[in-house]
Amino acid sequence: MSSLLMRLTKPSITNEPPTQRELNRNEIAVVITFIFALFLGIGIRNNSINNNRDVELGAGLPTISVPANWITGTSPDYVVSLRNPRGAGIFDTEILVAVQPLGENENPVTVRTKLGFQHTQELLRYRELEAVPVTVTVVGVEGVLVTYAYVADPTREQGAVAPPVVVQAQDLVFAVNGNAVIVTMAADAAHWDKEETYFDLVKNSLRVKEGGE
Repeated sequence: MSSLLMRLTKPSITNEPPTQRELNRNEIAVVITFIFALFLGIGIRNNSINNNRDVELGAGLPTISVPANWITGTSPDYVVSLRNPRGAGIFDTEILVAVQPLGENENPVTVRTKLGFQHTQELLRYRELEAVPVTVTVVGVEGVLVTYAYVADPTREQGAVAPPVVVQAQDLVFAVNGNAVIVTMAADAAHWDKEETYFDLVKNSLRVKEGGE
């Protein structure tokens, strides 16, 4: 009986605290796993970013680079219509390019002004945040880069119930060979920093630099 009581009251070996060597081994394993996951995530993202394709905007117009794995849409208003199927946030990150003939006495500044007025009519709570002159070096022309925000309700058309989101966007406006080129880049404002790398792909292909020539 006493032997049975000793067995029952004796601490189990499974409850014995780990040795310092075991603790060190576990910590090293956790660090190695973390580093592996970090590099795997970076590799996947870099591969996604580097996987791009060139799109011609038309005769006499520059070629731009865009993410190759984005969904291509069709629209009579845009020569390029792309959205990121795996973008962060509810609002699908998008890249749109419109090309339209310049009217008489029109230039990037007047086009930008007209575009801003159009946004006030079509976009809820539209607010311009910044407008800076730029040079589109690939074609050697000056333009303007406008940053703005508005409120969107992207799930409403699907009948889903989700709160509206704030969208941050940029319009790159420049003129070449009698045409106004408008490159629109938009993403959920809360995830702009994550998606901006894709927008940089477009701007880098045009070699956009802030300031005039």
